[in-house]
Order: sequence, then C-alpha cells, then structure tokens
Amino acid sequence: MEKQKIDSKKAQVITEKMEVNTSEFEMFQAMLLNKSKQRTLEQKEKIELMALTFEMEDYLKSNDQELKLVGYFLKSHLSTFKIKQNKFASYIGQKPSNLSKLIKGERSLSHELALVFGQIFKNDPMLWLDIQDKNKLLALEKAKRQEIDMYSLEDLIKL
Repeated sequence: MEKQKIDSKKAQVITEKMEVNTSEFEMFQAMLLNKSKQRTLEQKEKIELMALTFEMEDYLKSNDQELKLVGYFLKSHLSTFKIKQNKFASYIGQKPSNLSKLIKGERSLSHELALVFGQIFKNDPMLWLDIQDKNKLLALEKAKRQEIDMYSLEDLIKL
C-alpha cells in the first residue's frame, strides 16, 4: 500500500525535460489547465495572495533602484480582487483621501495599517513596513550619497 502512494506521487512529478511544441507538451498544458479549472475560489484566492506576496518579497530582495511604493502593492492587491479603493477605505476605517495619499506615497504607512493589511491579505505586516523602509533608505541614500561616503571604519580606527 505504501509503495502505491509513492508511485502515485512519482507519476505527478515531472522529472524529464519536455520539448515545447510537441503533442506531449500540449497534453501537459491541457492537464494543467484542467487542474486549474477545478480549483475552488478559495484555492484561487490563496494562489493570488501567494503570488502578490512573492512579488513583494522579490522587490525587497532585488537590487533594483526603482522604487515601488507600498501603494503600488496595495493597488495590486485591490486590483487582483477587484476591490474599489473607496470600499477598501471604508472597510478599514480610513478616509478615501487618506488612502489615496498612502497609495501615492504622500503619506506613510502606519504600523496599525500594516497589521490590518497583513490580516486582510494574509501576509506578514513587516513585509509592508520593510517595503516602506527600503524606499526611504533608497531615497535618503540617493539624496545624501556624497555625505554618507565620507564615513568609513578605516577612517574611524585611524582617529
């Protein structure tokens, strides 16, 4: 019985390369599409949330100097689930104008809102705050590069 479980799992794992534009590949695509259609709404939502979280984590780990505001990620979440900004603002007890300012980067994300976002979107509230902090550091580094470059451990030791 245990052997059958292992063999069954093996049959679901792709271990060999597959050429694109082959009938085998088309059958594989059809199988994936069929599995995708069988997902429940809850499963689809979970996958969407995971994808959005991965995008946020990827941004944090990237060396890309292009800023992506907390608002960019919030808009992505709202857009994915077709939630209007006004409805969201009302739901979380914020004025639509304040939410709009947050999205545009004119207002900082509070720790309380990070907790709310984390609860709603099922991710770590620190992720939201880390994105904000990364952006602040990048902007500060850009503005104060020459001033910051004058500091070094070697110079400090020489004193």
